[in-house]
Amino acid sequence: MSQLSREDCIELGLSVPSGPLIGWATEQLAIAKGREDRLEHRGITTPFLNEVKMLIGTVSELQSLRMKDKTVLPPEVSQVQRVREEAFAYWLEAKQMLKIEFGTCPDIQARCRLGVRTGRLLANLCRELECVVSALRELSPHLSWLGADEPFIHAGEELIGKVKEAQATLHLTAQAMSPAFADLCFEKGKLYDLTRKLVRIGRLEYLHEPEQAAAFNYSVLRRELRAGSEVRAKTVKTVVR
Repeated sequence: MSQLSREDCIELGLSVPSGPLIGWATEQLAIAKGREDRLEHRGITTPFLNEVKMLIGTVSELQSLRMKDKTVLPPEVSQVQRVREEAFAYWLEAKQMLKIEFGTCPDIQARCRLGVRTGRLLANLCRELECVVSALRELSPHLSWLGADEPFIHAGEELIGKVKEAQATLHLTAQAMSPAFADLCFEKGKLYDLTRKLVRIGRLEYLHEPEQAAAFNYSVLRRELRAGSEVRAKTVKTVVR
């Protein structure tokens, strides 16, 4: 069901803290209960839900062992996270500029891939950032009035380099992990991916029932990441203005 490699899962696992991930997955699993009849034909079967439950238990157990062993997160991971958040904030701002100026030009919107979501994998974020920065460079005469001037575009080009460096750092960090810590990150990545599918499928099934669809969300997870997002926004504003 998953198209992610072990390396992708480890990266996802590194990008989200265990406690909020477990809380979010547990909440979404509870929300799915009682809605099985509606969700089953979308692929949310008993085995699917059991796998989410099993992964919650596995991540909890491995996290407890990590705490007992006093395994600490490699410091390089925090720097990678900061780069990810900074680049993601820039990408969102740049896309909004393009949407404002070319909101009635579907061809340009498609070429700039404005409807794409990257998720938390650096390779995807880098690819989309390169696409948007290239569009800013090409269309800058139409966008400078919105703030997409030369310093802003240059900041984006620098961020592309930082994201590529972060990818290399993360790869080396993953290679140097202990097997136990790598297993924890791998299981966390699988849990994140499966719970994300549950949220998306729930929203699909209840597409025409907004109140029901709203129950499937990322609120618990994002609440814990909000402080980092606030720092990210301030950092980007300082860098590009």
